[in-house]
Amino acid sequence: MTGVTDRGRPDTYVLGGKSVPHRLLVSIVTATLALCAATASAAPAAAAPTVERGHALQIKLATRRSALCSALVSYSDGTTQKGAPKKARNGRVTWSLLVPRTAPLGAGTWNVRCGASVAASGRFVVAGTTSTVPAEAPRVVVDKQGYSQRPDKFGTGSSVSFGLFLRNTSETQDAMNVYVLVNMVADNGELVGTVTHTVSLVGAGATFAYGNSLSLRTQAAVAKLEVTIRLGSHQLKDTHTVPEFANVRILPGRSDAGWVGEVDGEVLNTAPAKTLTGARLSIVLLDAAGNPVGGGSGSTFAPLPSGSRMVFLATSGFTAVPLDRALTPVVSVEPSYTAG
Repeated sequence: MTGVTDRGRPDTYVLGGKSVPHRLLVSIVTATLALCAATASAAPAAAAPTVERGHALQIKLATRRSALCSALVSYSDGTTQKGAPKKARNGRVTWSLLVPRTAPLGAGTWNVRCGASVAASGRFVVAGTTSTVPAEAPRVVVDKQGYSQRPDKFGTGSSVSFGLFLRNTSETQDAMNVYVLVNMVADNGELVGTVTHTVSLVGAGATFAYGNSLSLRTQAAVAKLEVTIRLGSHQLKDTHTVPEFANVRILPGRSDAGWVGEVDGEVLNTAPAKTLTGARLSIVLLDAAGNPVGGGSGSTFAPLPSGSRMVFLATSGFTAVPLDRALTPVVSVEPSYTAG
């Protein structure tokens, strides 16, 4: 088998001790991120390397071309991921693209275009993450997620309001100090914003409604949310005291009637012989189909004696949500109590 360059001379690379003629040499390997598991299961086909969710897919291309090159990854459900356009340096160009933890399992493809022509292409297989968490530890997963984005009235920025439902899959273990990292991902795969939060408790078999928001320096559309969850600690299922809520409603903005301004209602301390000294409120807004369209937060600071109630006002994070899309508020709470 012979390979010929544009000048008619053989162009040969050495692989595994054998001379292999090829104009372009492309290799694709998996790389482990610091927070990800290191074990990959065997790929269905030897020619299609396996990449676990949450690991990096690396595309390396050796080329003499001077044109701008771009990489495109396609997953089994038709969704795509783009690598930023690059020019080869010293005859090489490389992309490292994180396979999302929500990526569909199964076969995927990638290709690299330099200028108007396809320079190289290949296949890979997305596999589930190999867990390094002890079997008895609970797992917290995202049941549903959604967001709304709104350009700023002035300037070139925008705001994003999002909501997640975090579910503890264990029926016997409480998940504690749950660290949640939420990335805003643009259509080209680049991150345009990040929010982090630690939820003090997601009880065994329970779901926590996490709502929050972020101001972006760009109006580029957010294509999806990328969520990473880490468990701080866990304990055997216990009984946890939480307040109740009544007459919760969604209100328009005072100067923006078409957008959500706040969520208010009543908080009731039904715990006997305990004073609710404060509560962090996390709220997710749902559309008519029950899907999250945004979220926000609020707090109470005044002590609430046992058997009494008070008004709460949550005003942070909702202004990017169109009022006609937000129909149902779901409230979760992180309370603090004292005896008496």
